[in-house]
Order: sequence, then C-alpha cells, then structure tokens
Amino acid sequence: MSNVRKGLRLLRKGYHRPLLSRFRRWMWDDAVAFGLAYDPRVPVTARVPSAPVEVRPIRAEDVPAFTSLPPAGSPRAEALTRTNARALIESGLRTCYVGVTDQGPAYMQFLVTAEENDRLREIFGDLFPPLASDEGLLEFAFTLQQHRARPIMPTVLLRLIGIAAERELRRLVTYVHVGNASFMRFFMRLGFVPFVMRIERWRLLRRRVEFRPLDPEVAEQLATGEQIEALGISLASARNP
Repeated sequence: MSNVRKGLRLLRKGYHRPLLSRFRRWMWDDAVAFGLAYDPRVPVTARVPSAPVEVRPIRAEDVPAFTSLPPAGSPRAEALTRTNARALIESGLRTCYVGVTDQGPAYMQFLVTAEENDRLREIFGDLFPPLASDEGLLEFAFTLQQHRARPIMPTVLLRLIGIAAERELRRLVTYVHVGNASFMRFFMRLGFVPFVMRIERWRLLRRRVEFRPLDPEVAEQLATGEQIEALGISLASARNP
C-alpha cells in the first residue's frame, strides 16, 4: 500500500489530523533510532513477566483485528498504526507472527530474514541494511490497545528469540527510537546490545537515512542503564554532525 493509498484511507475514515501530522513529518523532520543486536543462541536469563499466549504465524482471520480502523476520534496513533499494519500485511512480507490469548489475537510482530531482503527494501527503502544469511530483524511490534496492560509483548518476544535460534540465526537486530526509553530498557534487560545509530531526515518529501557506529561512550551509558543522558547525547550528536 503506497503512502497515497494510506492517506486516502485515513481521509475516508475521517482521520484528518493524523494525516496532517504525517505530512508535516514528510516535509521536515529528524528521527534518531538505536540499532540493538542479540545472539539468539544465548539463552535469555532475565526474568520477565509472562502471560498465557499462543505464538504462531498470522492467519487470514487474524488480520481484521489489527487493521480495522477504530471510530473517528480514537487516538490518532492507533489509526496510523493500524493503517501501517495493513500495508505491511498486504505487502507480501512474510514471517508475521501473532500472540493469541483466550480473547483472540492481541499482538503482532515480524521476524524478517535474509530471504526477504528484496521485499524489505521495496517496502522500507534504505531504512534497514540488508540482512546477512544468519541474521534476523524484529520489526513492527503492535499490541492491541485493550491488551496493553498485560505482559503479552515480552511473552511473544521471548518465543521469537527461540524461533530465531531454531532457525540457526546468529544475530537478531531491532531498532528503537530514542524517545522510547522503556523499550530500550526492556531490550537491554533481555541482553540486546546497542551497536549503531540510525539518523532519518525528511526534507520536502525526500528521505535520507544515515547509519553511524555508536560511540563507545554512549553505548557504555546505554548498557549501564544511564538512559536519559545517553539518549540526549546521541540525539544532539545526530542533529549536529
């Protein structure tokens, strides 16, 4: 689904503000994310909360739970996320997994491998480097709003790490935006290590993406939990090269 089609879908459903917000970003915006990596062959030793969740590949009957737009007036982030979920599912990108509770589908996330490098580039452009043959990418974690009080995401993520190990992957990567400190803390608690900084700049509908090896000092701060200071340093250095 192209950006134009996504925009028209939001307009038809009355979501004008989310579309305007996205358009402003395309005109002028800076975004910084950290890349984190983990060796899935290493057992996770961190104790994390869990929930009774079945983890399996997505099925056709699961799709509406993640893609049907809520009524106008709902949080705009929810409409954008559901629109993006539909675009990714319809893109043909495989290996989307869902977490299913006794109330139905509650969480979705992709575990992308090197076989889908071409499709990954078609969808995201240069937002992600090509994956090596023994590498996987965790992308688009989405918990339905009514399930966000439960520890579904940690349960599914641990299972995806296990699936990566079963596929004999040696490296699992994910990208977390600097504003999402809670996600950063969670991934590092599991053993993910920051290794790169991704700088995404939008200027007049054109995007430029740059990857910079993470400064050892910042990586050290992140690894030891000094979140606020490290995030501030990295954001400042990214915007003032």
